[in-house]
Amino acid sequence: MSFNIYDWMNELILRLKEAFGARLVAVGLQGSFKRGEAHEQSDIDAVVVLDELTTADLTVYKSILAQMPPSSHPACGFISGKEDLKNWSRAELFQFAYDTETLFGSFGGILPPPTRQDALEAAQTGAGTLFHALCHTQVHGEVTPELLSQLYKGAFFVLQALHFARTGTYISNKQTLYKALSGHNKAVLSTLLEGKYPPASAELLFYWCRETLAYTAAELRVR
Repeated sequence: MSFNIYDWMNELILRLKEAFGARLVAVGLQGSFKRGEAHEQSDIDAVVVLDELTTADLTVYKSILAQMPPSSHPACGFISGKEDLKNWSRAELFQFAYDTETLFGSFGGILPPPTRQDALEAAQTGAGTLFHALCHTQVHGEVTPELLSQLYKGAFFVLQALHFARTGTYISNKQTLYKALSGHNKAVLSTLLEGKYPPASAELLFYWCRETLAYTAAELRVR
C-alpha cells in the first residue's frame, strides 16, 4: 500500500487540534515531500506553530508523533511558538517561507515576504557553513563520500537562494533549477543529482563556496 503524505499530515493535524485546540496557529509541510522528490528514506518534515511554545508542549508533541500511524518515513521537521518564529533570522526564514506548504491555519503575519537581501544572506551563511565543514574535515578528519553527500545537499539550498537573488524567482525542484543554472552552480547541482562523490567533487565544492562567498559579500556591500 503506497504512502500518502497528505493523509498522514491530515491525521497529524487532527491530533494536534485535539491536543492544542485554538493554540494551534499553523501546520505546514516542507522538504522532499513538499518538493515532490521524496524517496523511501525521506523524512516527513512537518512544521507546527503554536501561539506560544512551552517545554510541556514539546513533550505532548513527542507523544503525538509516537502514536501516529506506522510509517516507513520518520517524522522530523520544526515546532515553534508564533513569536519565536517571527524573531528568527530573516536569512533562515528565506528558505523556510518558500519551502513551506500551508496545510492548516496561516503563516500570514509570521513569515515576512522574502527579499533579495534575505536570499543573499541565506546564500552567504550557507556557503560559509559548508566551506568551514569541508575545510575542518579536510584538516582534522577524512572527507568521505558520505560527508560530501550531506554537504552537497546543503549546497542545493544555497543554489536556490542564489538563483532567487539573481532572478527574483524561487525554484523548489532540483531538476527544474538545474535547467536554469550555468557554470559552477550547474556543476555543483549536477554532482548532487548524479549522487557520486569522487575526490574531485570536494575540490569543486571548495572553490564554489569561495566563489559564492565572494559574490554574496560584494552584493551585500553595495546595498
